[in-house]
Amino acid sequence: MTSHEIQHASASSNNRETETHRVLIVDDEPAICFAYRKLLESERFGFDICEHVEAGIAHLSRTDYFAVISDVRFAGSENEDGVYFMSVVRKAQPQAKVILVTGYGSDELKKTAHELGAYRYFEKPVNPSMILSLLRTLHLAADEDEEIRF
Repeated sequence: MTSHEIQHASASSNNRETETHRVLIVDDEPAICFAYRKLLESERFGFDICEHVEAGIAHLSRTDYFAVISDVRFAGSENEDGVYFMSVVRKAQPQAKVILVTGYGSDELKKTAHELGAYRYFEKPVNPSMILSLLRTLHLAADEDEEIRF
């Protein structure tokens, strides 16, 4: 684990639910990553946090996620790496719900996010309780889907 990646397994890491209800966070702001970490630890979600799109793509290749939360703009990039990353998530894990968060929102970006299949689009600052509420809802919906399949 490097300073650019944070991995966390919930208390019941052998539980199948943990594997199917894991969250990936990709954001280059350390304070935001810290806030997500505290938020998700309090709920015992399994999660991975990384500060670069490339690390996020690597996580997608080895772990399944029920939700992915990504910033849109990353320092030193073409400013819409999050949109590119979302398209990678949609192809690699179409079941994952993608939540885009940006400090530089626009109607055009919101439309693009919707067209690419974002589950939700938020402009910063985002109230952590909104993210937590959304993840809880997605978690419950995923549980219901699993019960229907089995």
